[in-house]
Amino acid sequence: MDRGKLIVFSGPACSGKSTLAAQLSVELAIPHLAMDQTRARLMPGSPHTRQDRAVAYRAMHWAAELLAEGGLDVILDAPYGRSEDRRELEQIAARAGAPLFLIECRVPPQVALARFRQRERGPRMDLTEERVDELVRAFRYCGRGLLLETGSLDVGGCLALIRQYLATGRPAPPGEWAGRS
Repeated sequence: MDRGKLIVFSGPACSGKSTLAAQLSVELAIPHLAMDQTRARLMPGSPHTRQDRAVAYRAMHWAAELLAEGGLDVILDAPYGRSEDRRELEQIAARAGAPLFLIECRVPPQVALARFRQRERGPRMDLTEERVDELVRAFRYCGRGLLLETGSLDVGGCLALIRQYLATGRPAPPGEWAGRS
């Protein structure tokens, strides 16, 4: 049986990863597991602590592993700013025999802040303008998959590059993502 692909959207807050992941999910008709929605569903009203996010990552990863083992592609959407979260997903991809396609969303701080100001206050009530700026400036990119400049491309342009990347059939090299955080 063929194994499914893990299509991972990574990047700081307000980088466009959720917008792109949701659109690609509809376009390809495949499941989309999002960090903020997973956490909110499992722990409504939680304060969004690191422990809360760790639970959400584990739940997303478990579901993704089951889907991939069943031959289904799945989209994961989370910051993946920490090496332990990256490492866990790389281990899942290896166990499931699933290629991991990494899409990193990079955004300039001023664009992220403008997006944050336009956003309805949703599942990330802990974000402030200062925190968004800090997260964007501190985020470490791997550059081993597709690095999208989401501040200069519209959604259509980003999706075209994502489709092109997925069509190449060249996933991110195993083991290189986790060590870059």
